[in-house]
Amino acid sequence: MGYPAAKPTIADTFTRLLRLDLAAGGPRLRLERLMEESDAQLSQVARTGGPEQQRIVGQILGSPQEFRRWESEHQRLMTAVAGAPRAGLQVRALLSMAFSLTHRKALFEYLRERRLRGEARRRLVCHFHGHSSYSHAVIAEHANYLRSAASLICAERIGSGLLTHQAFGEPLRDYERRYVEYFSGYCQSVLSTGDSDDGDNTRAMLILLKQEVLALRARLMALPASGAARRT
Repeated sequence: MGYPAAKPTIADTFTRLLRLDLAAGGPRLRLERLMEESDAQLSQVARTGGPEQQRIVGQILGSPQEFRRWESEHQRLMTAVAGAPRAGLQVRALLSMAFSLTHRKALFEYLRERRLRGEARRRLVCHFHGHSSYSHAVIAEHANYLRSAASLICAERIGSGLLTHQAFGEPLRDYERRYVEYFSGYCQSVLSTGDSDDGDNTRAMLILLKQEVLALRARLMALPASGAARRT
């Protein structure tokens, strides 16, 4: 008697998607082009972006030291994108970069949006930074937020304007909203002092939220390109 085939898991689906050759036919973007576009995007946002984007970019561009740190870090990120052998693989690398940047800036955003103070703030920061100096950790998180947010602004421009991939724009912002929902639930579980039933319910909720985030990530990776990468 035969057994029914096992239903593919999210991890199986994601693994298969990583093997796909997405939008393989377009021209590759060189590192110099990626950095030029990034610099131009920061300058544009500084002039015409929304208030929060202008605040982020203003703090990067307004400090030579912070700009050098951002530029060095951003170049390392873009080197990974430029090093992909085909445009489709560059899209994959840029999407992965955008996901990681979304994750990296989440802690500072949570602290700011929830206006955590006192012991709760200290507990959460120490959870992620271990025995590091609390004050140094907070300063580091703020700087990390600025650099990550600035690089994400550039990645969205490159993804939508040069690599012309459907995932950049509203789909990526939807991913960010879903991840923030998951991350907020995780932080609340760290700070929770409730009973065991509440803890079980929270863990179950986090599992579902994480599955939703992974499923959305897989769908974005599977989206076809809107067109060939542009050289200009």
